[in-house]
Amino acid sequence: MRLAVEPAATRPLPPPGGHVLFEGASDRPVLLVVFAFVDQPVGTRSHSSFLRDVECKKLFLNPGVNAWYQTGVPGAAADWDGLRRYLADVKAEHPRHEILCLGHSMGGYAALGMGLAIGADRILASVPEYRLNLPASISVRHLGATPLACPDLAPALAANRDTAVTVIYGRENAFDASMATGIAALTPTTLVPLPCGHGTFPWLKERGCLADTLAAFVDGRPLPIPPPPD
Repeated sequence: MRLAVEPAATRPLPPPGGHVLFEGASDRPVLLVVFAFVDQPVGTRSHSSFLRDVECKKLFLNPGVNAWYQTGVPGAAADWDGLRRYLADVKAEHPRHEILCLGHSMGGYAALGMGLAIGADRILASVPEYRLNLPASISVRHLGATPLACPDLAPALAANRDTAVTVIYGRENAFDASMATGIAALTPTTLVPLPCGHGTFPWLKERGCLADTLAAFVDGRPLPIPPPPD
């Protein structure tokens, strides 16, 4: 699938369903790429209920398997490098747009890797790994014998000069905290620690501020993270 360069108001949206879902009716020159955090049913828009009121174009990617996007996304690409080329084309088809990447957990890995690869303007990654299959990681529980086309984002992070990176993590998960600080050691990063474990987005949801947090990211505003309880 390629997203045609037409005026946003007249661009036909893909029919419901599929692993690649595009909402292009907005006239705002911002394109948000949302990477699913887990293998979800076909036609699912990850985090969409918290993005409903966010004014921008949105591209939802759902790989359908917990393979950390190493096997691509059906309808877009069959592997990691193909997905990178696909998103580079999407970026080229949206000149004069701010390109943003968003993801939680598995989606955070893709948001980081793909966002850096295509030169996105900003990335918000929640509890991402930046090296796969490490002990205590989520990825090691799922990847098994999956061939890894991109198992390590450290070189891309170290080479980053232009993409703004924000990482949300839970202080109560030692592995996630080590990943966040490791990312910050490789590239300038805004770290947002929360008083929780791996479920940072659920923690924000329970406090009624996940939608505001995602809207602030798209707007380029400071994230409205609530203070920890007394």
